[in-house]
Amino acid sequence: MLNTAYDDGERPPPPDATRVAAHADTGLFRSCEDLEGAYAYLVAQGVGAQPPKTAPYGMKQLYATDPDGYELCFQWPVGPATEGRAERTEWSA
Repeated sequence: MLNTAYDDGERPPPPDATRVAAHADTGLFRSCEDLEGAYAYLVAQGVGAQPPKTAPYGMKQLYATDPDGYELCFQWPVGPATEGRAERTEWSA
């Protein structure tokens, strides 16, 4: 669950280290077709982000860390083996 502890108007001057200590082990993954555009936008906003790279399993991924310390991954499939994968909406086991 994400909360409002660090929303504008409620954010303490420095983040509370005890609250955010465990945030680094939480990653949020989202589909994003325009990874270069997302990277340019994030960097322009002052977000520390790594340029997009293609993982060995065929996903081009952009990693960043949000102000609360959560890892964000924006990704999109590349290559013929993964075409159409992002359009799937059902969960599979």
